[in-house]
Amino acid sequence: MIYRMKFEKRDEVKYIGHLDTMRTFTRCIKKTSLPIKFSTGFNPRVQLAFALPLAVGVTSECEFFDLELNGDLDCQVVIDELNKAFPSGFKVLTCEKMEHAKGLMSLVKEATYEITIALSSDANNEEIVQKINDRFSSDEIVTEKQGKNNQIENVDIKPLIIECNVTSPKYNTVIVSVHCLAGSAKNLNPNLIVNAIKSVLTEDEVDDYNIHRKDLMIN
Repeated sequence: MIYRMKFEKRDEVKYIGHLDTMRTFTRCIKKTSLPIKFSTGFNPRVQLAFALPLAVGVTSECEFFDLELNGDLDCQVVIDELNKAFPSGFKVLTCEKMEHAKGLMSLVKEATYEITIALSSDANNEEIVQKINDRFSSDEIVTEKQGKNNQIENVDIKPLIIECNVTSPKYNTVIVSVHCLAGSAKNLNPNLIVNAIKSVLTEDEVDDYNIHRKDLMIN
């Protein structure tokens, strides 16, 4: 039986990369009492598959992984066992049983990111909101991307953006919510969104940026 889990990745572990996250999950799963199904062959592995990898430094409330187990277990039992084993910062939120499942990565189509900008004390919220709105409403949003061999190239991220909303919910805070294409076919790295924002703001206007994945749409 395949168990599809939704989990969160909080601030404590946001600088753990995808490969280290996979290794951490594998070690923790082996410590549980769950009836793990291993791959066959010389080096048996936990049957574990993730959806879209999360960029380093990004938090999330909507990550997914599939875990194959022997037998039909209650989902709450699986959640409790995993959460007892996982380190602080990772938490399984939901579980769904599936007898057959396509590869998670191939199912990812869209994502929503929330970029929270902490402004400096003398920044003008309304002016910042207008600058970002102007940037993302233009016909092109060309920004720099590090390509192969660390070469810097210019890319237009506008075709990858479905919707963008800019709000200022409180003093010295601006939130940019971007609904975009994601997955193996077309994918917008949220760091490129931040690069586009930085291109219209000065260092004196901003104290910090925080990127959070709010939703990951899988079909």
